[in-house]
Amino acid sequence: MNRNSNNSNAQEMDVEVLYQRLGDRWFAFSIIGDEVFMAPISEDQIDSIRKEEMNSPRNFDHHEAA
Repeated sequence: MNRNSNNSNAQEMDVEVLYQRLGDRWFAFSIIGDEVFMAPISEDQIDSIRKEEMNSPRNFDHHEAA
């Protein structure tokens, strides 16, 4: 999600994001309220997200229980 620093009504929030590969490109999808947001993302961004998720305590706990 892009943050617009010029928008005084902008709020930061945690939302679920779906990463989906369509053809040879990756996209990020999210729903906020009744709006769907989609943005293309690079392979480097996907790799970075994967590394962050593998190091997150939540994922560690999940893998530990498996």
